[in-house]
Amino acid sequence: MARYSFTAVDTDGREVRDAIDAASEAAARAALKARNLLPVKLAPDGDTSSRKSLKTNAPAPARRAKLNHRDRMIATRQLATLIDASVAVDEALDLVAAQQEHASARKVMTDLRDGVREGMRLADAMGRHKTSFPGAFRAAVAGGENAGQLGTVLKRLADHLTRDRALRSKVTTAMVYPAALLIIAVGVVSALMIFVVPALVEQFRHLKGELPLITRILIWVSGTLTQFWPLILVGLFGAGVLVSMALRQKPIRMQVDRMLVNAPVLGKRVREVNASRFIRSVGMMTASGLPVLEAVRASRDAAPNLEVSRLIDQMASRIEEGEPLSLAMRRSGIVPPLAVFMAVGGENSGELPAMLERAADHLDQEFEAFVQAALSIVEPAIILVMGGMVASIILAIMLPILQLNQLAGS
Repeated sequence: MARYSFTAVDTDGREVRDAIDAASEAAARAALKARNLLPVKLAPDGDTSSRKSLKTNAPAPARRAKLNHRDRMIATRQLATLIDASVAVDEALDLVAAQQEHASARKVMTDLRDGVREGMRLADAMGRHKTSFPGAFRAAVAGGENAGQLGTVLKRLADHLTRDRALRSKVTTAMVYPAALLIIAVGVVSALMIFVVPALVEQFRHLKGELPLITRILIWVSGTLTQFWPLILVGLFGAGVLVSMALRQKPIRMQVDRMLVNAPVLGKRVREVNASRFIRSVGMMTASGLPVLEAVRASRDAAPNLEVSRLIDQMASRIEEGEPLSLAMRRSGIVPPLAVFMAVGGENSGELPAMLERAADHLDQEFEAFVQAALSIVEPAIILVMGGMVASIILAIMLPILQLNQLAGS
C-alpha cells in the first residue's frame, strides 16, 4: 500500500486536500470516486522518485513533440467520432495517430495511446503534453471521463476549437490587406529616401542661400538612412528580441496585461475577448459535468491575459465562499453586463451551459464587428499617411527648384 496526496472537488464544489492509502494510482482514483470526489491532483506522498517518473515517463522525442491548433482540432474531432462509435479509447488513439499528417502529431497521439494502455486516464496522459493540451482542455476531458460522456465532451471541444480557428482566420484574413499596404508604403518611402533623394540632393549643393526647412529635414533623414540603415535594422531587430524576452518575465507581462485591460478604448475589447474564451470554457466544462467552482478554476488558462487570470482566481474564491457564478462574474469587472444577465438566466432556468455558450457567441460577434470597423479606418489612414509622406518628399524637392527658377528669372 502506498500513500497518495490528492486535491479533489466534492459534489458541492468545495476543494478537498488530503491523503489516501491505495495499492496503485488507479485504485486511489477509484476510491476517491467512490467517495464522490473528483480528483484534480494526485501524486505519491513524499516519493520524489515517483513524482519524477510521473513527469518523465513519456519518451523524450514524444515529450518534445507537440500539436498545433489545426492538428489538435482535427485529432479531437476524429477521436470524438471514434469514441461515439464505441471504439475503445486506446484503439481510437491508435487509429487517430495513423491518420495524422505530421510526424510530431503522430508522436503525441502514439504516446497518449501508450499512456492509456499503461492504465492512465486520457486526461492524465494528456498531462504529459501540456503544450499540446492546455489545462482547460484536460479538465474538460477529465470531467467527461468521470461522467461517462467522453465522446460528447470531445465533440464539444472540437466544436470550440473550430470556432476559435474560424475567428482567428477571419481576423487574420481581414488584416492581410492593411499589413501588405503598410509594408509596401514603408518600402516605397524607404526606397525614395535611400536611392532617389540622395541623387537629387547633389543638384542642390551649388545653390546659394539657405534651403527650405522641409528640404533640410529631408536631406538629414535621407543621409541618416543611407549611412546607418544596417545599424537601424539591427537596432529594430534587437529591440524586438528584448521586448519578446521582457514579455516572458511574469512581472513585466502582468504589468503590460494590466495596462491593456485598463486602456481607454482597447481595454474594453481586450476584456471582451478574454471573457468570451473564459465563458465558453466554463460553459463547456459545466456541460461536461464539472462543478462550477472547478470549471472556473480550470478555465483561468483559457484567458491569455494574466490580469484577467488573476481576476478569475478572485472570482473562484468568491464562488468557494458561496456566491453564485453570475454575481462573481459581475463583481470581477471583466464580464460584460449582457453576459452576466445571460448567466443569471441560465442559473435560474437550469440551462447555464447553453446560456454561457450564447453569451460567448455574442461577444465573439461583437469583437469581429469591432475588428472589421477598425480595419476599415486603418486602410484609408495608411493611404493618407503614405500620400502625405510622398507629397512631403515631392514638396521638399520642388521648393529648391522653384527657388532656383526665381533666381534665374530675376
